[in-house]
Amino acid sequence: MSRATGTSFEHIRYQRRDGVGQVTLDRPDKLNALGIGPGSSRDEIGRALAEADADPEVGCLLITASGRAFCAGGDLSGAPPTETALDEHLFVEQVDRFHAGLRALHKPVVAAVQGLCLGSGLGFVAQCDLVIAADDARFGLIEGRIGHPGATEIVPLVGAAWAKFMILTGELIDAHTAREIGLILTVVPAVELDPRAWELARRIARMPREGVLLNKAAIDRMLEASGREAGRRVGRAHDVLTKAMSRHARAPDGRLFEDILAAEGMDGLKRARDTQYSGPWLPRRGPSGSS
Repeated sequence: MSRATGTSFEHIRYQRRDGVGQVTLDRPDKLNALGIGPGSSRDEIGRALAEADADPEVGCLLITASGRAFCAGGDLSGAPPTETALDEHLFVEQVDRFHAGLRALHKPVVAAVQGLCLGSGLGFVAQCDLVIAADDARFGLIEGRIGHPGATEIVPLVGAAWAKFMILTGELIDAHTAREIGLILTVVPAVELDPRAWELARRIARMPREGVLLNKAAIDRMLEASGREAGRRVGRAHDVLTKAMSRHARAPDGRLFEDILAAEGMDGLKRARDTQYSGPWLPRRGPSGSS
């Protein structure tokens, strides 16, 4: 049985069916870029997941997205201005609260990724318990190309070398590589992504409820006790510094990326960014290339 929540959302959709609470990112025209602040997509995602987590009829949470991209990153056009070091701290703090809310959910969270999953979208799925991807999915920390931070959340998943490669080059990796380095659980054909993700979430929802919640909690607490939280705090402190210094990042032609964004918008920023290099350094596989 499907049920739409009584809560009104602008940027997402929510339904409950067969014990699964499904949140769908629904800004396809913006490639589901994540906004920030009250009433934003991040705010709505957090509220919907908290509602599902408290619903006794829900045993597993599923995150999907409409359109050709799961999430193209943060919505820079809607982000508040950051003029001071305190502004940068408060901005990063808002993202941290969003991530902490995801990690605090008692019920397992499955994410199904298609198309692009970049920047803030990658930080988002890094908080989920199980991530499966379509074979057309591509992952990246493209913000590294304009001097921004973003690698902190994936270090515990992929290790230092891959986190460095992704943020230092801003290059995208395909779904098969993402699976090999531990970023995602598995890869499925794009046409099978939704039903396969749904079946996984439904199976978890049918498991003994208390056992699922307690086993998830045990593994999460072990990770935190092993140093994940301490590492996150140190990394995020450096993220604030990197974010503050990103206003000095320059394109190959010497112009500040910040000035390009103000004068030419995202299209101009992308054009300038694309002059850094062309073509991938890593070979592409799957539908977007051969191995």
